Parts: sequence; C-alpha cells; structure tokens
Amino acid sequence: MKTNYLSNGIVKKNYYCTLFGHRYVETKKVNNHFSEFECEVCRIQATNDIRGQKITLTTKLKDINETLFYLQLKKQFVARFYFHKKDQ
Repeated sequence: MKTNYLSNGIVKKNYYCTLFGHRYVETKKVNNHFSEFECEVCRIQATNDIRGQKITLTTKLKDINETLFYLQLKKQFVARFYFHKKDQ
C-alpha cells in the first residue's frame, strides 16, 4: 500500500509555497525602508535586504532590525520633544 505524502500538513504547505510562491504578510515595520514579513502558509520569516528583495530572517538580521527600530523611535522622540517648531 502506498503512502500519500501530501496528506501530511507540513509537506503540503511546503509544496504549496514551492509551486506558487510564498504569501508574505507584513508583521513589523522597522522603518521606512525595512520591514519584517511572515508567510501565511509555511510561517517562514523574511526581511528586506539593501536592494529591496526578501531574504530569510536570521537571528543576526533580527537583531539588526530591532536596533534600527529603536534608533528610529529615538529619532522620532528627539525630533518631537526637543526640536519642535515654535508657533509664531
């Protein structure tokens, strides 16, 4: 009796993404240039590289994105509370 390997959910999901491509959803907006994405089907995480292409999210890239996110927050905070324009 042959085993149907497509009945296994993990294999089925991987085949779907292999054949039709990933269906990425933005999970986190790091700044204007970088975002983190996750595939709805196989739950693989990705991020943008310098050229704007999606690459697999590693722990090193996740740390870099977190640092960029906090630098963006700090920049917004400083711009809003210390260098605001005075109304004349």
